[in-house]
Amino acid sequence: MNLNDLRNNAYSKAKNDGEGFKKFGAAAAAEVLKEQGLIKVPVQEPEEEGKESVYRRVAKFFLLIGEDEAAKILPHLSDKQIEKIIPELASIRSVSKEEATAILEEFQTLLEEAKKSGGVETAREMLTKAYGKERAEQMLQKSMPEKPLKPFEYLADEEIEKIQILLKDENVGVKSLVLSYLPPQKAAAVINSMKDEDKKDVVMRLAKMEPISPEILNRVNNAMLEKSRTVTTEKTENIDGRNALAQILKKMDSGSEADILKTLSDEDPDLGQDLKKRLFTLDDVVAADDKFVQETLREFPDADIAHLIAAKPDDFRSKVLDNISHARRSEVLEQEELLKPMKRSECERITSQFVGILRRAYEDGNLIIKGRNDEDYI
Repeated sequence: MNLNDLRNNAYSKAKNDGEGFKKFGAAAAAEVLKEQGLIKVPVQEPEEEGKESVYRRVAKFFLLIGEDEAAKILPHLSDKQIEKIIPELASIRSVSKEEATAILEEFQTLLEEAKKSGGVETAREMLTKAYGKERAEQMLQKSMPEKPLKPFEYLADEEIEKIQILLKDENVGVKSLVLSYLPPQKAAAVINSMKDEDKKDVVMRLAKMEPISPEILNRVNNAMLEKSRTVTTEKTENIDGRNALAQILKKMDSGSEADILKTLSDEDPDLGQDLKKRLFTLDDVVAADDKFVQETLREFPDADIAHLIAAKPDDFRSKVLDNISHARRSEVLEQEELLKPMKRSECERITSQFVGILRRAYEDGNLIIKGRNDEDYI
């Protein structure tokens, strides 16, 4: 019987009772793999870009036929071939029904149900049945020598904003699972940023969380990793675009700047407001006309000025302190020490209030900012 007869026979049996490869035989199955799908491709030959590795497809095929049958086929392959298959086998998260059908047809068989999960444990079980426990562990170590990262470890150093975007459209189960693996301080910041209803659901789920299987954890972890790569690109492009626009507007004459801001604000109020904040920063306060700064500071109590300069850059602190009297400066610095530690939210509120006054004055043409619009002042 030639290979075509063997393949046709396997296909027919699989359609009838789903037992194709059990009746087909491990040696014959291995021959089909060698001649038609897997081993025909040299180990050193690079894969075409965008094309799935033949070893990955065979790994999926092994998952579909089950551990017992795969264990019978493995001994008929070389160590080099097995070492190519095992890492792929361990990394597969799922095989869809459509893909399962295509793979099984490719190897001339069709099973009624696909085994849809892979992972390191599945690879270990197959190798143990084929070679014994000791040899299986040796082969796993050789194929996957690097220690895997802890789940969601790649998010530990990410910005809070990115994690917010990443979890935004996920269900409460996924949100709580990811947050349970983040550093507590970072997880708390993410939860605080949520809407009250979402916050309550996540906290309740965290409180009642039960142990989760390694396979499910691995799937969610890998899915989040892939998603995070896309989120990073989109978010970075968005932020850079707004910053670039703000810098361009700063170099335009005030009339053009105002017209563009009005147009943007009419179409997207949030965008317009965001750009206004970016257009007027602490650097602009440092370059602002001293007389106007002095007049503005007279309206602020000493305690508020202490909050205003707290944890600010030296040039900003100097700008504020140089525009109040010597006696008042001593009082403000004393207040700053007495009020520590200060709430960040209170410092930010007072800073926004102060900067907002100067920004509106600049927009109305009542404040000069040195270096803005490349104008010279004497």
